[in-house]
Amino acid sequence: MSDVEPDDGVAPASDLESLSEGSFDLHGETVASSEPVPYLQAEEGVLSFAHKPIILETAWPLIVNGQHWLTLLCTPSQLEAFVLGFLYNEGIIQGLDDVRDLKIQETPEALIEVTLRDPEIDLPRHHTLTSGCGGGITFVDIAARREPVRSTRRIGTARLTALMRALIEGVAAEHRRIGGFHTSGLSDGQRLLVVASDIGRHNTLDKLAGLCLLRGISTRDGILLTTGRISSEMVGKAARMSVPIIVTRSSPTSLAVELARVWRITLVGYARGRRLHIYTEWERIQGARDPASDLGV
Repeated sequence: MSDVEPDDGVAPASDLESLSEGSFDLHGETVASSEPVPYLQAEEGVLSFAHKPIILETAWPLIVNGQHWLTLLCTPSQLEAFVLGFLYNEGIIQGLDDVRDLKIQETPEALIEVTLRDPEIDLPRHHTLTSGCGGGITFVDIAARREPVRSTRRIGTARLTALMRALIEGVAAEHRRIGGFHTSGLSDGQRLLVVASDIGRHNTLDKLAGLCLLRGISTRDGILLTTGRISSEMVGKAARMSVPIIVTRSSPTSLAVELARVWRITLVGYARGRRLHIYTEWERIQGARDPASDLGV
């Protein structure tokens, strides 16, 4: 992926169509929903019956080389990409050649079976780290899992905000129809290349990684845009994908900022309208100054 030319000012709305050109469908099958669900609606003290589809959440036991490794909770769309991306981001595979077979079974019970070319691979115990419960794993342990991302990628704020607008507007109709999901996209700095939606913020990154594997798209030097909060786990997945810039319309966590600094990832939050917050590696954002210079450091 090539560097982006200097970008000053605000990108015009007419750029949005070209920003979302590519081989994906922002609406299509990206979001799986239920049949309309009836509910009682209260509005200004008036109760009335209504119905609306809601986002699907399903559990999928993941069998790897005949062993039940773990159970995935996700929105059941782009499942092949999700599983491949999850295996890649977890370091189980390096590419499609490492997978001998992948079967997705919906009946009589949901099940995903993966057979790897290496029958002796040692599956790691899968830890789930949640805020306030690190399970004895320290910051140093987490930081040591990834190498710093090396990239000469630079981009202007106007292009970042235009890309975020394209991502949001691409799923706006689905949010009005269903709601309750997160969306992420990978950009080459010019347009959105792949887009994925899911109930889980981190799941969208696995789906992106899998889509890129399936379509032969390199994630290196890409720009990751997402609607959800950026956690430490999401920064780890971005580092695995060699993505140097992460942009969210929401907030990063404190640990996400620390890890982004260690892994040399540019972390941008609150990308809404014409404003955004650049937390780390701001030299990749054209026109940004090192805050230390304002403090005389």
